Amino acid sequence: MSDPRRALWRALDVLWLAVLAVYVLAGVGDVPFHGDESSLIAMSRDYYHLVQKRDIEPMLYDPTPADPMDQELRLINGTVGKMAMGFAWDMAGLTVADLNEPWLWGADWEFNARTGHVPGERLLRAARLSSAALAVLSVAAVFAIAWIAGGRPAAWAAALIYATDPVVLLNGRRAMMEGAHLAFSTLAVLAAVWVVREQARSNWRGRRLAAGYAALGALAGLAVASKHPAILAAGLAFAAVTVQPLVARAGRAKQMDWHGHGLRVVGAGLLMVVVFLFLNPAWWSDPLHMPRRVLDMRRPLLDQQVAGYGGYERLGERLEGLARQAFGVEPQYYEAPGWDEWIAGEIAQYERSILAGRAGGWGWSVLLAALTLVGTAALARRGYLGLSVLGWAAGTALVLFVVTPLAWQRYYLPLHPPLAVVAGCGVGALGMGMRRWRREGRHDPDCAR
Repeated sequence: MSDPRRALWRALDVLWLAVLAVYVLAGVGDVPFHGDESSLIAMSRDYYHLVQKRDIEPMLYDPTPADPMDQELRLINGTVGKMAMGFAWDMAGLTVADLNEPWLWGADWEFNARTGHVPGERLLRAARLSSAALAVLSVAAVFAIAWIAGGRPAAWAAALIYATDPVVLLNGRRAMMEGAHLAFSTLAVLAAVWVVREQARSNWRGRRLAAGYAALGALAGLAVASKHPAILAAGLAFAAVTVQPLVARAGRAKQMDWHGHGLRVVGAGLLMVVVFLFLNPAWWSDPLHMPRRVLDMRRPLLDQQVAGYGGYERLGERLEGLARQAFGVEPQYYEAPGWDEWIAGEIAQYERSILAGRAGGWGWSVLLAALTLVGTAALARRGYLGLSVLGWAAGTALVLFVVTPLAWQRYYLPLHPPLAVVAGCGVGALGMGMRRWRREGRHDPDCAR
């Protein structure tokens, strides 16, 4: 017979996640518009070709494409989000004829609206719901990672911190790649953390462990197919499970199946590649040379962004930008100068609602930084499991510090899930410390006087 108290707590866990999910989804209609939403929605035309027409030919790479911009967008962007958008507008009763064209960044709002580059209201809402639903999955993943790392109080706190993060809400709700990126990156890390916990229990073999590695490979493939920078989270997840036996205590390391461990890691890696390629038909004709082509397309884009909007010139600026994006909670609604003229009303309305996330200000920044420090100390005492979570946060921060050339908030978004987990573990550690203090106080004769 099940324990009624345990069943009640599990029901409360589900209710808590449901409340947070409703909060994330409720703000879909109010979030200010971004031109990249037009481009991603236009890319969901691939859903029409692949699913409705079952015609793969337009997806394949062509050295001399009829529409170079269409092919470039297909190569440099993720595929999971746009397919989810296609499914969403299909379920909403819309057709490919309702799709808009990609945003023209060299033109103003009026020209884009007049020439069919702005999505209709029903189309935009359907596409945003698909992204926000995936962002909800990332809330559940953050909850589960914090649960494994720090227990129920840490999980509740981490999920709350994450689901009320204005930056996560803004980007996760928009019809862009960020919802899918957040979802499958955090789920891949969750699979890795689960594997680490199993291996820490001296469970070096068995079907459960094999299933964990399979989940890691599949979810990592989905993450990288969602947005290419997710290779960072996937790489850190693989590093955590791969290195663990090398730092395990000698007695436990002797018990493990080294040959099986190597096969599981390699198998999961191959599965990641297979899933990624399956979701990227444009790579099929020449998969070995496609990464170089994508990088060659990405580099000029970054150079244009730095030239147009200004990049970091000194290491101090990079460090300041990283700290601001990690603990500052002010959302960046737009990057291009002049956009505030077009969406100022939307921003004002959104910020007046309770759906924009927690309030900004230095108070929240200092509190989050303090909770992160407490969580870091607590996780450092949890052995390899805690160090794996800290490695996720620290590795993400380090790579973003090195490779991010300008202060665009979306580029720092991968840092928000691990920081929410660490801060949540900080809340859990403080709660445990207070309970211990009260318990010791009740049994201390001096305190009873």
